[in-house]
Amino acid sequence: MLAGLLSGLTISPAIGGAAYPAHAASAPSHHEATATTQAATATASAVASADTSSQTATPTMSGPRNGVASVTATSTATATNTAVSTARATATPTASPTQTLRPITLPKPVVHRTNGYQVGAYYFSGWTHAPNNNLTPLLLNSPLRKYEPLIGWYDDSQQLVDQNIMQASNAGINFFAFDYYNTARSPYKTDQALNEGLTFYLHSALRSRMNFCLTFIDQNPFEPKASQWPQLVNVWLSYFKQPDYVRVNGKPLFIIFSPEHMRDIFGTSRNVYRALDYLRARARAYGLPGVTVAVGASLAATYNPSRIPQLRSEGYDVLTGYNYHSFGGEKYRQPVPYDRLVQENRQMWDRDLKFGQPYFPVVTSGWDQRFSAREQSTAIIYNGRTPQKFACYVGAARRWVDTHPRNTVKERIIMVFAWNETGEGGEIIPTRADRYAYTSALNGAITARTAPSC
Repeated sequence: MLAGLLSGLTISPAIGGAAYPAHAASAPSHHEATATTQAATATASAVASADTSSQTATPTMSGPRNGVASVTATSTATATNTAVSTARATATPTASPTQTLRPITLPKPVVHRTNGYQVGAYYFSGWTHAPNNNLTPLLLNSPLRKYEPLIGWYDDSQQLVDQNIMQASNAGINFFAFDYYNTARSPYKTDQALNEGLTFYLHSALRSRMNFCLTFIDQNPFEPKASQWPQLVNVWLSYFKQPDYVRVNGKPLFIIFSPEHMRDIFGTSRNVYRALDYLRARARAYGLPGVTVAVGASLAATYNPSRIPQLRSEGYDVLTGYNYHSFGGEKYRQPVPYDRLVQENRQMWDRDLKFGQPYFPVVTSGWDQRFSAREQSTAIIYNGRTPQKFACYVGAARRWVDTHPRNTVKERIIMVFAWNETGEGGEIIPTRADRYAYTSALNGAITARTAPSC
């Protein structure tokens, strides 16, 4: 019955959402596209790899019954790295290179915590397969090249995702929130690899060091038709069943990037509610207790009061964000202090309390669009971030969680933007310029006996 309900939904004009141009129109963010521009050969340095000679199991990660997609982890001499779903004919086809996948043993269900908190970092898998318009000459050849990750300007591969897992887990990050793209909707070949980091995570011999969840990037050109929602749900259920998938209140955590674009897809808030109700119902039919749905919501200082009841009516369980910036009257190409970004974010945490729902505080580790060749004319720039300021910022998020137990979740989750968003100036992955300064700052702020106060 629910499947029939969703298939009958129609797409209405956007309600309160932003307009996201197509690849050829103007300069989109990387969440919209990775269209080909110029060839950039990404060379990666092999830092470390795990010895997996003693691991021989080749498990099958079973998907739900009744025609729902399954996830199969295989290992052969030349296994093909495909999207982790057999439903790709109707949901997420990929164009991935041939990879040798390591034998793995499924991890036991372990909740990773750092000093009583769960720290999640957003992971963007768009540094893939040159030519690619994220690895532009601006990053490869200008003075900004000093921010090259220590593992190199990399295409996601098994070895390099393994190294990401090692570096992140050593920093006290407990899970990656992988940006998930409905790549079947994009006409661009380079977009077909946007979920590869997730695939390599699932095949990693180091997978037991972390957990993971999905962040659905519901932007153009990846927005599904409303009638395609059941197909995507079937794909996502196979991930939710994994033993290392993050759970909140016992249920798999599913983060949605934008509530505005959910309205673009489904037309009305009522239809968004029905779509989320369908997601939870399918999860229960699959043997799960439901789904905890978080959404990236924000309130500007001069927000419209009607925004609060609108979001409540759509049925989200938790509020959070991907990043916060440009809430203090910033102007294009005019740098403002990083301290201002921190202040704006902390004010956002408190404003979001007005929704009356649980909230994950977001640490926007940086935002500087001078790193993006596509956004030079409209760059918002926060200048002067340091590891010390970042550590104080993380400490503030930690204190917010400690002092608002009724306004957050018992899992005490803090989200960080981002592990590897170098193109937006918000990465904490070790780089040539900063080495391990930001991962050490995060680790120190989270593991200290008391949260640092600055």
